[in-house]
Amino acid sequence: MTVNINPTRKNYYIQTNNENLPFDSCNVTVMAEGLDVGKFGLAPINGINCQYAQPEDKLRYFIENNIAVQSFYRTNFNTKIPAPEYAGVMVYAVNYLYNKKVVYYDTNLTLDEIKEDLHKELPIYTSMRYPENKNNAGKLAPIDGHIVLIVGIKEDDSLIIDDPYKNHLTGGKDGFNNIYTLEEFKKHNKGYAIRYIKS
Repeated sequence: MTVNINPTRKNYYIQTNNENLPFDSCNVTVMAEGLDVGKFGLAPINGINCQYAQPEDKLRYFIENNIAVQSFYRTNFNTKIPAPEYAGVMVYAVNYLYNKKVVYYDTNLTLDEIKEDLHKELPIYTSMRYPENKNNAGKLAPIDGHIVLIVGIKEDDSLIIDDPYKNHLTGGKDGFNNIYTLEEFKKHNKGYAIRYIKS
C-alpha cells in the first residue's frame, strides 16, 4: 500500500522563492515543510520578529541571530561553515524554538525507520549527494550535499521525495513528489537524517 503524507502541492515548499539566500536554503526550506507536513504547526517560527515573511527565511534568521543557538554553534562546530548547514545546529534550534523535543538527529537512517515514521505520518529530513548533477547550461555541476524531505513510500519500497529545488534524478524543474527507486535512494543518500517526534 502506498503511503503519501504530502499528496498535494499545498504544503510543498520551494527554496527559489526565498528572500534570503534562495540557492543555499534547502535546509531551512525542508525543515519548514517537514514541520508543516508533520502537523507541528509553524506558530513558533511565524512568531519570529524579523524582516522576512516566509517561515523558512524566518527560521534561517533565527538560527543565525538567536544568542543561545549561536552559542551552541560556536562552541560545538566549525564556524567556517554556516550554522544552518549543520544538522546538529538545526536540531538544537528547532527544539529550542518549539520549547520541546520535536526533532532529533539520526546518523544511520534505515528503510525500516523510514517506513515507521511515514506510517506515523512523520516526514524525514535527509541529506543527499548528486555527483552527476548538471547545471542549466548542461555542464557537470556535482552537488556534495542537498536536503530533501521523504514524504511517502510505494509498495515496491520506492520513495516519494519532495525536493525544494528540482528533480535531481531527471534534471526536471519540478521537485514535488519525485519518485526514487530504493536503489536510486541508496546511491544518493548520505545516510543521516533529522527525524520528527511527537511527544
